[in-house]
Amino acid sequence: NMGNVLQKQGKLDEAHAKHKASLEILLKTLGANHPDVASTYNNMGNVLQEQGKLDEAHAKHKASLEILLKTLGANHPDVASTY
Repeated sequence: NMGNVLQKQGKLDEAHAKHKASLEILLKTLGANHPDVASTYNNMGNVLQEQGKLDEAHAKHKASLEILLKTLGANHPDVASTY
């Protein structure tokens, strides 16, 4: 996705903005407890981590994990990769 490409290009503020825009759409269309929302939180966390915003990054990754646990269960590979 565009956010991930921008992150690889080092355009972290732009990457975060794309992920935020994606999150807003996903929340409106899919609701808060959907794996795609979790994936977007994870992407945002990755950007924030690269920006050195570790507390914010941790919060995004935690949100992602909580959604995945609810929707996929504790033994799903996507949950494992979020730890």
